[in-house]
Amino acid sequence: MYRTLLPPNATQSEQALEQVMGHMSDQPIDIRIVKNPDLCPAELLPWLAWEYAITYWDANWTEAQQRSVIKNAPKVNKTRGTVGAVKHALQAVGRSIDVVEWFRDSPVGEPYTFRVLVNGYAVTADELKLITQQVADAKNARSWMSDIQIGEQSVAGAIYCGGASVVQHTIRISGKRDE
Repeated sequence: MYRTLLPPNATQSEQALEQVMGHMSDQPIDIRIVKNPDLCPAELLPWLAWEYAITYWDANWTEAQQRSVIKNAPKVNKTRGTVGAVKHALQAVGRSIDVVEWFRDSPVGEPYTFRVLVNGYAVTADELKLITQQVADAKNARSWMSDIQIGEQSVAGAIYCGGASVVQHTIRISGKRDE
């Protein structure tokens, strides 16, 4: 016979539930692993995402994308509605993506709009869907995405250029005399 915490008037359903739940401690679970997005078993990631208050989750994402969304969730939730939240949310795509707000655009765009610039040459349909969903989830209600542009990879840095010139003149002296 096992020890119970239930009162003597417990129903049969409560007693059965206690017997089933009593075996939960038979499985050794290290909470430090389950709560860590990098170490959590893949089958538990949806529940970890729920705990991190992720508002959009797609079970078809790759495991790396799921872990990235969970890791960025605190930053997104803390800054939700800002351009920073949109940038953090877009890290789930796994590509270099820039966000250009209307007042930083050249020429200045329509008020409360922004563009998304995907660096690279091609975007899959799944990546495009993920970009739009992540932006819609993280942006504020007032702003709207006016455009998604796909372009070349942007590279920043100093460029040094050098060169030299060489000039060569040939002078021919002829020996004619005036007499």
